[in-house]
Amino acid sequence: MIKFFNLTKFFFVIIFTIAYQTSAHSLSNFKQHMGQGELKLSKDTFELIEFYFSTGKYGAIYNNPKYDWQRKMIKSVWRPEFMIISKNGKGRFWYYSFIGSEIDTTPSYIARARGECKKQGYGECFVFAIKNKIVWQNGINPKKGTKIKKKDAKNGMVLTKLKELGFYDGGITQTPKTTKKKKVKDDDIVKKLQDLNNLLESGVISAEEFEKAKKKLLE
Repeated sequence: MIKFFNLTKFFFVIIFTIAYQTSAHSLSNFKQHMGQGELKLSKDTFELIEFYFSTGKYGAIYNNPKYDWQRKMIKSVWRPEFMIISKNGKGRFWYYSFIGSEIDTTPSYIARARGECKKQGYGECFVFAIKNKIVWQNGINPKKGTKIKKKDAKNGMVLTKLKELGFYDGGITQTPKTTKKKKVKDDDIVKKLQDLNNLLESGVISAEEFEKAKKKLLE
């Protein structure tokens, strides 16, 4: 009896160890796909996320569906599986499943989905949400993520929650990448104006030529 118990305990430990290591490895692989850093969602992306969390029962798309697939999903019973967003908040790629079916959410499958999102031309894409939990880490969202209950999503709470988490402000904020490009352009114009002024002061160009060149630069 004692030997049988010890053998059973031994096999239990082995199975538990394998399961734990497999789970830990899978989690480690998943983290490389999870979004990190500042993210400001565009208005169109927000509307799709609201549709996603409410399972097609609330929001702008629900009130005014423009495509057949939207109308079909409003009438269907389904659940969210995962949402992938580009770092500039404009690209998106998502999966859902009808009740009774399952979608593969393994790291390799999500990697392929990220690739499909990137094809839209908005840069690298990462996981924003898994099922009903926002997992993107922007410094405000808790490490454990934030769950959006279906009933809350159907009551319009997605907008409130995304604003609290710093992901959405109505789509008015430019991404850091866009802002940086604009600053570089402005700095370039200032330098060219200084060069023009030097040419004017040295007599290389006339005042009339200076004004024409200045006007062209500032257009």
